[in-house]
Amino acid sequence: MKKLLWLILLPHFVQAELISVELLCSGIEKIQNQEITEMIRIDGNTLVHKVHGNHFLDVSDNKISMLEMDGDKVGLSFDLNRNNGDIEIIRGWDKPYHFKGSCGVIRR
Repeated sequence: MKKLLWLILLPHFVQAELISVELLCSGIEKIQNQEITEMIRIDGNTLVHKVHGNHFLDVSDNKISMLEMDGDKVGLSFDLNRNNGDIEIIRGWDKPYHFKGSCGVIRR
């Protein structure tokens, strides 16, 4: 009887919405003060990027973010507002990088 109950209830617990989106973000790279364009792909809760690598993200209704920085600004910070598309990426390793801009979805 317990096995039958689990078979009935299991499909209700195992529901997830996987999102795969490609974003085109334009803005200013603050350290060199240049206008640049970033292509970013988000698969589920993972950031997929050629330069910054693959990282797990915290996804909520209003933002997508990640914070892997210590007190000395070494690591990577990613913050994307889901309502207006504002983005900020900070990388503090051997080649510091700070990008701030806005994103739109690439429609194919």
